[in-house]
Amino acid sequence: MKILQICHKSPFPPAEGGPIAMKAIRDGLVDAGNAVHTFTLSTPKFPVSDDVKKNTDNFSFAFIDNSIRILPALKNLCLNKSYNISRFYDKKIAAQIEKLIAENNFDAIIVESVFMMPYFDGIKKIFNKPIILRAHNIEHLIWRRLSENTSNILKKIYLKILSRQLRKYEINSFKKVHAIASISDVDTNFILNILPDVRVETISFAIKIKEFELQKKEFTATFGHLGSMDWKPNLEGISYFIDNILPAVKEKIPHATFHIAGRNMPEKFKTDMPKGLVVHGEVDSAEKFISSLDALVVPLYSGSGIRIKIVEAMSMGMPVITTVVGAEGLNVENGKDIFICNSDSQMIETILNCCNNSNILNPIPENAKKNIALHHSFENITKKLISLIKS
Repeated sequence: MKILQICHKSPFPPAEGGPIAMKAIRDGLVDAGNAVHTFTLSTPKFPVSDDVKKNTDNFSFAFIDNSIRILPALKNLCLNKSYNISRFYDKKIAAQIEKLIAENNFDAIIVESVFMMPYFDGIKKIFNKPIILRAHNIEHLIWRRLSENTSNILKKIYLKILSRQLRKYEINSFKKVHAIASISDVDTNFILNILPDVRVETISFAIKIKEFELQKKEFTATFGHLGSMDWKPNLEGISYFIDNILPAVKEKIPHATFHIAGRNMPEKFKTDMPKGLVVHGEVDSAEKFISSLDALVVPLYSGSGIRIKIVEAMSMGMPVITTVVGAEGLNVENGKDIFICNSDSQMIETILNCCNNSNILNPIPENAKKNIALHHSFENITKKLISLIKS
């Protein structure tokens, strides 16, 4: 098959969750013998680099300045339209996509995330073959959970409005496409509860299991988190962890350290560091950073979909400590494949237990790697996606 993949951020380089997942889709389809052309938006936050332009085959892009601006946000608020969506649309880019489709005999189109759905109506006018929406998250749930977790009344109201607007758009998008490729069973069931007649299949995140062995090292109470800080759930979770979890851990285990790495690290983390916090910013190698830890901590309290960094860490055999929201969508067993905490006290207790008896971590690496091999096989997930497209 000849497939067009359209993305709201470039899969190249695959430096964080969304791009990693989009590149995995492309790689899996290509490995299975399909031809894939990727079209992506290039934005101020996620620009297409000169290196990617020169060295990536079957790839095209268009620049859009989708920076958040006050006046357009207020206009959309008054018109009851989702600003989360509208800032990704441009008429010239729509024409570019439609020209690309007209000049190629694509067999199917994969729309990566609801943020590219503003281009759907134009595409549908000239393309009558399968259009699949790849739902990386239930996007409006992220904003609803953010609103529930904030104490600022005005911010809470505004986030609720954004969530309602996005929900309306998201549900209408689900109705339009031929099928939805959801990233987790949790998201699939959510969609079916609202729209029982739509075609939706769970096509989880695929990862190539690397022949990678974590070097055994002495337990040093070194914990950490890796994730982009321009994604609000990450920023919310890490801020809360630093304020509420880390001090309680340090009180009992003074030598414990918590390392944070990722894009767009806020200055407040660098200038007002509590004892035990080490800020790395963006790192060259995710594997090297994760390998330096005793356990990866993912304190998420909002969000949706699957946490790609958890899957990556598990595939390496790195123990993971997370919340119920962080583990959402993963087929994992608490205490066997991963540690899942449903309260502050439980997360503190879990970290302290690891420090006081590091042997409890010993079975986790092998169990985690087996789990990922079972549920996130590159070959099996690609087969499911191809079957969805052909059906």
